[in-house]
Amino acid sequence: MVEEQAEQEGLSASAYCEMVLKTHHDMEPEERHSRYSADKDLISTINDAVDDLVNSIDELQNDTTPDFEHLQSLRTMYVMALWELLKHEYSPEEREDAIKRAALRLADSQTGASALSEDDAEAADQVSSLASLLAPDS
Repeated sequence: MVEEQAEQEGLSASAYCEMVLKTHHDMEPEERHSRYSADKDLISTINDAVDDLVNSIDELQNDTTPDFEHLQSLRTMYVMALWELLKHEYSPEEREDAIKRAALRLADSQTGASALSEDDAEAADQVSSLASLLAPDS
């Protein structure tokens, strides 16, 4: 490679090396570092890529969050309406049992394994207080 560079400059290999060394020696230390180092360019490229990625994520969140929130509020409204209709049809014990089974199924689906069983007393203790949901309307 040195021979090729020297040939392009019309110099011998030793004369070319001497020229490169003199040029390098005459440079300011910071200029030397930046000439032979890709660190600044690499850091700048990475920072630009991170900024672009963050901006893309922000745009996606801004575009999808209102739709997601609307769908979630509709879903919550339907669940609440169904609960109000069904709680008059089933006893508090049956409703509590149904909620515990649903909590176990949800935990299983989120972990991807049957980490909990319906017989697991500890799992039953993990279900939050259901008194307000299970109490019959008066």
